[in-house]
Amino acid sequence: MAVHRTQDLMDRYFAAMGADEDFSAFFEEDVTWLMVDSGHEVRGAGPVRAYLLELHSRMLSGEQRPLVVTDGHAILEGRSVNPGGGNGSGLAFCLVYDVGDERIAAMRCYGTLARLMPAGDEDGRPDHT
Repeated sequence: MAVHRTQDLMDRYFAAMGADEDFSAFFEEDVTWLMVDSGHEVRGAGPVRAYLLELHSRMLSGEQRPLVVTDGHAILEGRSVNPGGGNGSGLAFCLVYDVGDERIAAMRCYGTLARLMPAGDEDGRPDHT
């Protein structure tokens, strides 16, 4: 996928997410989300959307750098997520998107952001026990 097409897809994805629309329409049916540091993986457009909504609900603050877009990939870095009342640097992440034929095929999140989410069940739903 050309850089401009990747950029367009990511712009539309983030716009839908910001407008509280169903952003799962931008995912391949068998999309995967991998939280690399914990090894937790979620599969499928609906479960990945639910997982991301849960993750975002736990992110109270943070900073992110501008999105970097290449041919078929996008990278987003963030830091200072939930710094604990200013008593620490907070959590950090690097999110890599693999973009296929007009949709996001996979996402990998590296970094300490994994600490926000409990381990989930095999369907990707967070386990709150």
